[in-house]
Amino acid sequence: MATNGYSISVLAETLGTSEEAVRLILSLLLGYPLALFQRLFLKKAPPTAYHVYYTLAGLSIMYFNFGIATYHSALSVIVNWALLHLLGGSFRSVVLSFTYNMGHLLLHYYLLGTTTYVINFTTPQCVLTLRLIGLAWDIYDGTKPPEKQSESQKKVVLNRSPTLLEVSGFVYHFGGLLVGPQFPMKQYLFSIGVLTSTDEKPPISIMLALNRLATGAVYLSLFTLQTIYFPDDYMISQGFEDLGLLSRWGFVTIWAKLFICKLIGVWLISEGVGIICGLAYTPGADGSPPRMDACQNVKIIPWELSVSPDEKIQSFNLSTNTWLMNYIYKRLRFLGMRIVSFVVTLSYLGIWHGLLSGYQAAFLFEVIWVRGSRELEEMARRVPVSRVLSTAGARIVRGVALVISWVFNWAMFGYMIVPFALLVADKWVKVYGLLYWGGFIALGLALVIGPLVRRCLDPPQTPTKNGQEVATSSNGTSSSKVEITSSDRENGSVTVDIPSRHLAEPERDENPEATPSNDI
Repeated sequence: MATNGYSISVLAETLGTSEEAVRLILSLLLGYPLALFQRLFLKKAPPTAYHVYYTLAGLSIMYFNFGIATYHSALSVIVNWALLHLLGGSFRSVVLSFTYNMGHLLLHYYLLGTTTYVINFTTPQCVLTLRLIGLAWDIYDGTKPPEKQSESQKKVVLNRSPTLLEVSGFVYHFGGLLVGPQFPMKQYLFSIGVLTSTDEKPPISIMLALNRLATGAVYLSLFTLQTIYFPDDYMISQGFEDLGLLSRWGFVTIWAKLFICKLIGVWLISEGVGIICGLAYTPGADGSPPRMDACQNVKIIPWELSVSPDEKIQSFNLSTNTWLMNYIYKRLRFLGMRIVSFVVTLSYLGIWHGLLSGYQAAFLFEVIWVRGSRELEEMARRVPVSRVLSTAGARIVRGVALVISWVFNWAMFGYMIVPFALLVADKWVKVYGLLYWGGFIALGLALVIGPLVRRCLDPPQTPTKNGQEVATSSNGTSSSKVEITSSDRENGSVTVDIPSRHLAEPERDENPEATPSNDI
C-alpha cells in the first residue's frame, strides 16, 4: 500500500497535479476494464450478481480514493434504504430523505471548511445526494394515479421500494459514482433487465466508448494548459493587475474556456464507461434504432459553437440540469410565481455545490447574463439590416454578428466562472473590480435600455400559422419559429451548475396536477 501511494505521489508530481486528482482519473479509467469484464463474464448472471458486482467494485473505488471516509456513502445507502423500506411512497419519506442527504452533505462542507476546491469524499457524496433524493421522489410519484403523473414522472416512477442490494448497486455503480452522470433508479434497473434478458441485449459499442475516452483525454490535456499557462492564482497577483483592461478580459476568457475542460473531460470518460456496461442504453421508439445516450452529460459541438447562454446551458451538464428541472423547479409550482421558483432553484443549486459565496455569485450573474443576452438578441433581430444592405452585405453583417456573439458570450462565461473557481469573496471581488464589474454593467444596461430601444425599432409581428409562431422581419419576410412541444419542455435542463432557459423562463408542465402535496 505504501508503494502504491508512493507511485501515485510520483505520478502526480510528474503531471503537476494533486494525488487526489490522479486517483480520480485512474478510477475513471478503471471503469473500462470493469465494464468489459461485466459484459464478457456476467452475460448469463442473474440480476443479483450485477448488484453485488457494482457494489463491490464501487466500494473498492471509493476506498482507493477516500479510505475510511468511504463509510459516509455506505451510511447513506443504509439510512436511505431503511427510510424507503419503512416510509417509501409517502411525502414524509421525501422530506426526510431531502433533510438527511442535504444535511449530511452541508454539515461536512462546514466541518471541512475548505476555501479552495479539493477532491475529497464530498465529491461523490454530492452526486449520490441528488441520486437518493430523486429516488425518494420517484417512489412517491409512483403512488399517484397515472393521470396525475406528468410525462417526465412517468419515465422514472417506481411502484415499489428497492431492496438494500438494489440501492447499493444503484449508488456504487462505477458508471456514475465519482463525477456522475445522474441517472434514476428506473434506468439502472432497466439496464440490468436488458443485460439479463434473452431477447434484448445492448451492444457493447467499444468504438463509441473509445471515442468518448479519446475526446475526454483531449479535453483533460487542454485543462493542463490552463494549470501551466493560465493558473487561477494569477488573477489575484500583481502581474494580472499590471495588465491592461482588454488583456485582463482576454486572460479570463481563455482561462475559463480551458478551466471548464476538466469537467468536460471527466464527464466524457465516465460516459464511455456507461456505454460499455449498458447503463447508457435507451431503446428506440416508434421504429427508431436504440441509442446509447442515457449517460450523456455534454454535447460537444453545440457547446463549442454556442453563441448564447441558452445554447450553452442546453448542451452542458445535462443530467444535473434535468434533475433540477424535474425534482426542484417543477415541484415549486404551488408558489405561483416563476421568478420565485427560479430563485429558489438557483439558491439550492449554489448551496449544493458548497457554502462559499463564489457559488451564489456565479449563479446570480447567470440570471443577469441570460436575461441581458435575450434583450441584446431581441434588439439585434429588430435592426432592419435587409432594408439598407444588399443580400450579400446582410449575410456578411450576420456572419460578423455571429462571431461577435460567440466571443462576447465566451467572455461572459469566463466572467461568470471567476467566482465559481476562486470561491472566496476577497478573491473574486478583487478580480471583478479589476474587470471594472464590466459583466454586470454591460448586461445590466442591456436590461435597462433594451425595452426602450425596442420601442424605437419596428416590432416584429408574430401571427400564428399552422400551430407555429411566425416572426415577421422589418422587411416583410417571415420565418417559422419552431413550436415548443411537451418533449421540448421535458428535455430542458439547468446548470455547475448552470440553470437552463427553461428555468429562466420555463414553460408550464403538461399536467398542472402533477405536483407534490404539502402535507407531511
